[in-house]
Amino acid sequence: MLANTVSRSGCCQTESRTLEHRSLSSSEEVTPAEQPEPAEASADPRDDDVLPDNLTDALAQASEATAKALERGAGRCIVELLLPEFWDPNSGAVFAEEGDQQRFWKLTRRFVEQMAEQSGRSHVRAVYPDIGVAAMLKNQWQDVTFHLSSLNDRKVFSEEDDLIVIAAPDPQGLQDVVRVSQQAEGSKPVVLFNPRLASGDAGIGLNVRRMRDRFLSTFVTTYSLRPIGDAGSVFRRYPSLWQVFMEDPSMPGRYKLAAERAERPAGDALDLILTEASGAELNADGEPGSGPGLLTQLGSTMASLQRFARSLSR
Repeated sequence: MLANTVSRSGCCQTESRTLEHRSLSSSEEVTPAEQPEPAEASADPRDDDVLPDNLTDALAQASEATAKALERGAGRCIVELLLPEFWDPNSGAVFAEEGDQQRFWKLTRRFVEQMAEQSGRSHVRAVYPDIGVAAMLKNQWQDVTFHLSSLNDRKVFSEEDDLIVIAAPDPQGLQDVVRVSQQAEGSKPVVLFNPRLASGDAGIGLNVRRMRDRFLSTFVTTYSLRPIGDAGSVFRRYPSLWQVFMEDPSMPGRYKLAAERAERPAGDALDLILTEASGAELNADGEPGSGPGLLTQLGSTMASLQRFARSLSR
C-alpha cells in the first residue's frame, strides 16, 4: 500500500489517510532532497487495499467499474453505495440531520457526472423518483451538463440520450423502472443507483415479488459497498468476485478477507462465512452458535465497519 498514513477504523483517523506524493503533478521537478522516500512501497499488498479510502474514492471506483461493464456489453447495471449516515437498505433514505437530503442528492449528482466522464457519453439522463424532487434539483442545479427527469414524467428520456441513471428508485416506482428499462432495451444502458425496490414484501403478492426478482436478475451489480446485519460488510467491484470483509484483530484499522464468492453471499451462507471468520464454534447441526462469545466478537467487528462506512461520507 502506498499510503503515508493509513487508518480505516476511526472517523478522525480515516481523515488522516493521505497520499502526499500524489499531489505532485507530472510537470513538477523534484530534487533529490525532496524525493519522497518509498517507505511502504515494497510492502506486500493486502486484500483490503481494494476498499475505498473515502467517499470520493468510492464514487470513482463505482463509476470506473460500471463504465468497464458497459464497455463489455452490459446493458443494465446496479450500483450500491449505502452509507448508514442517510440510507437504510430496508427502509430507504433516512435524513436524520438537517441537510442530509441535499447531501444525498448531491451524491447522486457526483456519481452521474463521473459516469458521464468515465463512459465518455455526452447525453446522460438522471431520473429521480418523483416530479417534486426532479423539479427542485433542476432549479438548484442549473449548471449541470446532464439531463434531469422523473419516473412520473410522461416521457422520461429522449432519443438522443445514451445513458440513463435512475437514482434511488423505491418500491412505489417499481413498475415505472421496469417500463423505462424495457423502453431503453437495446439502445440505451440503464444504471440503478442505490435502488430499494423491496420493502420487506409486506402486502406484496407472490406474482409481484417474482416479477421484481426476475427483473432485477437481468442487472449486473457493478459496485456494492454494503454493511450487513450486525456482523460484517459485503463488497464488490466489477469484474471482481463478491468479497466479505471483517476486522483484522492482528492489525487494528485494517480488514481481513473472510470469503470470495461468484454470487452475492446472503442468508445462511453469509452467516456461516461470518461465523467461521470470527472463529466461533458451530453447534451440532453445523450452524452458527448463539452464545455471548460470538455476539461479542461480531459486535466489535460491526462497530469498526460502521465507523469505516460512516467515515466515507465525511
